[in-house]
Amino acid sequence: MPPNYRMGRAGEYLAASWLIRQLDEVFEASPSSRYDFLCTDKDYAYKLQIKTTSSAFDHHSSEWVRWDINKKVNKTKKTYTREEVDIFGFVYLPLNIVEFIPNYKLGKTYQKKIEYLKEVDTLKSLRRSITIVNEI
Repeated sequence: MPPNYRMGRAGEYLAASWLIRQLDEVFEASPSSRYDFLCTDKDYAYKLQIKTTSSAFDHHSSEWVRWDINKKVNKTKKTYTREEVDIFGFVYLPLNIVEFIPNYKLGKTYQKKIEYLKEVDTLKSLRRSITIVNEI
């Protein structure tokens, strides 16, 4: 198994472990889907796309992490629409951190300082994302 594929799968499994503990049902999507998981909770369904990285970069004397959140369509990069993905799960494997963010006003990348990621409460980020998606 190629290292990038293995890293991506590890991130999906880490995110899935949080989803399974909090939501009613979690289904892995088919490989042709634009999302990784379809989750249900009460009367709602959510499409989640998981993005994983294990590398950081230096910027202005701080360590940062960046995720590319574009999809590749016909050799071009495009952003995910809200119809395709409700919530992103951003995984940073070295810290086993998952931050869930609603697909609302996101750009082409998502980046955070490692100091910020160390303070992320995964459960709170999931609950907040679900609340925002339900209100949109």
